[in-house]
Amino acid sequence: MAKGPVPVCICLTGKTISQNLEILDKYRDVVDIAELRADFLDPAEKFFIRAFPEKAGLPCILTVRRKSDGGLFEDGEGVRLVMIAKALSYARADASANYAYVDLEDDFHMPAIEEACKTFGTRIIRSRHYLDGIPENFDDAWENLTQEEDEIPKLAVTPRNSAELAKLLAWASTVPQKEKLIIGMGTFGFPTRILAGRIGSHHTYTSPKADESSLAAPGQIDPQTFARIYRGRETTDDFDLFVLLGGPSILGSLSPSLHNSAFKKAGKKALIVPMPSDSIESALQSMNTLKVKGAAVTVPLKEEILPHLAFRSTDVRAIGACNTLIMREEGWAGYNSDADGFERSALEFLGRDDFSGLKVTIVGAGGAAKSVALSIFRKGGKAVILNRTLATARSLAKKFNFQYGPLDDRAIDLVSEYSDFIVQATSVGMQGGTPGDPLEFYEFDGHEAVFDLIYKPSKTALLSRAEASGCRIRNGYDMLRYQAEGQYKIWMDEDPPPGYYE
Repeated sequence: MAKGPVPVCICLTGKTISQNLEILDKYRDVVDIAELRADFLDPAEKFFIRAFPEKAGLPCILTVRRKSDGGLFEDGEGVRLVMIAKALSYARADASANYAYVDLEDDFHMPAIEEACKTFGTRIIRSRHYLDGIPENFDDAWENLTQEEDEIPKLAVTPRNSAELAKLLAWASTVPQKEKLIIGMGTFGFPTRILAGRIGSHHTYTSPKADESSLAAPGQIDPQTFARIYRGRETTDDFDLFVLLGGPSILGSLSPSLHNSAFKKAGKKALIVPMPSDSIESALQSMNTLKVKGAAVTVPLKEEILPHLAFRSTDVRAIGACNTLIMREEGWAGYNSDADGFERSALEFLGRDDFSGLKVTIVGAGGAAKSVALSIFRKGGKAVILNRTLATARSLAKKFNFQYGPLDDRAIDLVSEYSDFIVQATSVGMQGGTPGDPLEFYEFDGHEAVFDLIYKPSKTALLSRAEASGCRIRNGYDMLRYQAEGQYKIWMDEDPPPGYYE
């Protein structure tokens, strides 16, 4: 029988008890456990810690995290011991008025506190935090946390790259099923937050939104995002798992929201989770460990995946890039829905049935630009490819008998000649990425139609400048929706729910 969703813990880092209770009330319908991070409290508030569980009205974890372990507490072990002891003292007959759990590090052993926990039913979470990397030996680190059978071991590490995430996931898959907490913090550890149940964790940790309190640990998301976008209150371990592969910027992608909403609307037991990766090999290792069924692939991995494909669709062979994976009996099959997505969006924008007669500037020569070039070619347009690395532009242009040139002021005449439709297909200007305007050397005169594949921000520096010059503009949101529909059809072998990618 499939295991149900794991409980959701909200980490409360407000400066006062009342502030924490106000925050808890906002999320009460999507959380099961509240962790009071007493190390964040103002000094005077620490006298009121004992009363928190009864006021919270749901199981509570007491944590007083030292700065060396990623917290804020700096007053010494003696003071911390007194705080914890007072918070756990005077246990009530009604267990709901007591702390259900207390988080104690693996080097904090106080027999009086441990005995009191056993007597009054407070479970000890025995924790170890690696704030910069992973342990040299996971088994040794784990052994230090599992000395007492009635404690819940918690190992929180910070993978610095996708190879370290792969090691964490592979090791976690070997840990016997028992009450435990295995957490990857930071950007590369993000999938472990969403997939806590699949990894076997007792619960998952979340934090309020950034404008409500301090983040308790790197990589945590808010409970509403966990519930709404990642179906955290309904996902069981028999859901088919898909991942979004790409660089760290994918944590801001709209793709998980689009796909997971469509899965839910169609009644599919399926979930997609971002997996930031800097190496396709390590990403594939993690996908194998997690038994992933398919993936959406974005920069910079659309070309790196090619040698690992057992099957390449016609578009993948023509474009030289892959944005969609599905596992078949023979291995990973690769498809590309970018070209169709761009084509549909661009032709709607231009109000045309094809690109015949248009002279187009394509900025960039990477995986996204390759999809654009194929679309322009097969629908009758002519183009020039501009790229900072001229050899890369030349290689792409030769496939379609297009022109090519450098991405600098030497290309002004080329852009002027191919200015009916300008398509920006690099990551320059993307939110959280490289700022700027890749065509800053070119002056718009208002006749150009300008399309930027970036959708976040909704208006890049390039689009803002083009609009100010009287140009028609379009960002990449519609393309995102249309290529996502194509991915759904590949994964599910059926059309997505009508209108659900809008």
